[in-house]
Amino acid sequence: MSMTNPTDRPNSKSKGKPVQSDPFKVKLICSFISFFSTMPAFVGKGFAWVFAVCSKVFNTRSYATSIKNLRICCPEKTEQEQKEIAFASLKHTGKLFFEVAKIWRKCQGERFIGTVYGEELVKGKLEKKQGVLFTGSHIGNWEVALYYLGSRFPFHCMYRPPRQQEMDEVINVGRCQNDTTMVKGDSRGVMHLINVLKSGEVAAVLSDQEPGRRAGVFVPFCGKEALTMTIVQRIQKKSDACLFQVAAIKKKNNLYDIHLIPIDIDIDATEEEYAREVNKQLEALIKKFPEQYQWSYKRFKTTECGGPNPYRK
Repeated sequence: MSMTNPTDRPNSKSKGKPVQSDPFKVKLICSFISFFSTMPAFVGKGFAWVFAVCSKVFNTRSYATSIKNLRICCPEKTEQEQKEIAFASLKHTGKLFFEVAKIWRKCQGERFIGTVYGEELVKGKLEKKQGVLFTGSHIGNWEVALYYLGSRFPFHCMYRPPRQQEMDEVINVGRCQNDTTMVKGDSRGVMHLINVLKSGEVAAVLSDQEPGRRAGVFVPFCGKEALTMTIVQRIQKKSDACLFQVAAIKKKNNLYDIHLIPIDIDIDATEEEYAREVNKQLEALIKKFPEQYQWSYKRFKTTECGGPNPYRK
């Protein structure tokens, strides 16, 4: 199992200026993570329900954004159905606090993994010395998906550094328990992923986050034009990697099934065609499990031609 040379691995700490520093806030967050990691499952379920109820009753930003997104993306749903999905999604988010805490602090990622679908396809590509590039969305539990990939393969994941510089180390320590390397979403990180994929390893980039305006194109996402990143195509094209979607979907037994789904796209397609097809693949899973998608993310904040922000009151 080949890995990148340690001298070539990106430093987990930022080289540039920190966005901001707030040690007290970070210590408070770490205390909550440690506390949540010791709690039994029934406490997590209770907290998740309270979190969702409070979000709905007080019409928090998360709840209001979820409702707005569901109206945009699921117009075929009734108003009541949209509210039910928003509530279920926030309750799912509430449970994630406890699950992530147990993964990061107690190294219990393996206990959350259920059935794995598509692993043989991935192994087949790697046996042929071809890299595998994973993409995905904020559905199910992304941390379980990351843990799975890092526990089975030499794995490299691109991420967006948090606003508090101290949280960067917390995130890296939590995620890099196994064969995982985290790289920042800058030019150095992009080159790192291209190089490891050329070496026949595994990498991942989330596709449902808004990029900078110059780093994306406007294509439909769940029926509405959304600024969609083009970096996935660039990495795949330069590395000749195979593209898969990865998702950890929660089942009734509280385990997460891992779905590894091949995505067949012409890498020479235009940026718009490529991004549209990636979004289409992500949508298929989101529509199937809407209650597990993070609808509270402001996916359509940036509009084409300077149009109005749909989240602004």
